[in-house]
Amino acid sequence: MNKMIAFFVLCALSSVLAAPLEGSSTRSLPPLDHEEIHDEFGQFALRYVTAEGTVVSERGHLIPTPDGASYVMVYEGEVSYIGDDGKRYVTKYTAGLDGYHAEGDHLPVAPEVPEVPKPEPIK
Repeated sequence: MNKMIAFFVLCALSSVLAAPLEGSSTRSLPPLDHEEIHDEFGQFALRYVTAEGTVVSERGHLIPTPDGASYVMVYEGEVSYIGDDGKRYVTKYTAGLDGYHAEGDHLPVAPEVPEVPKPEPIK
């Protein structure tokens, strides 16, 4: 479960950070600011800012599983970047026992599912 959550988080981050700059095929500038804190249990907090205007912050902390027998790493984070159109895009995400959830004004939203009427009982 932890590996799957970490995989989804890394996929989300890599898709955002892999966007090329206008006129450039790679990001070649180093981060302007980088902070990272880890503890002996694997919990962490990180934040970095790139010269291109990308800001990434993420936090991973342990929570007990529902049965209390072990712990699971839960991730919370935010990625913001400036798109080709000059707008800032912000994606907030969580990954944990209830899966991966991302939100942002630029992300597609699932359509509302109409409520299905209950059939009348047969008399």
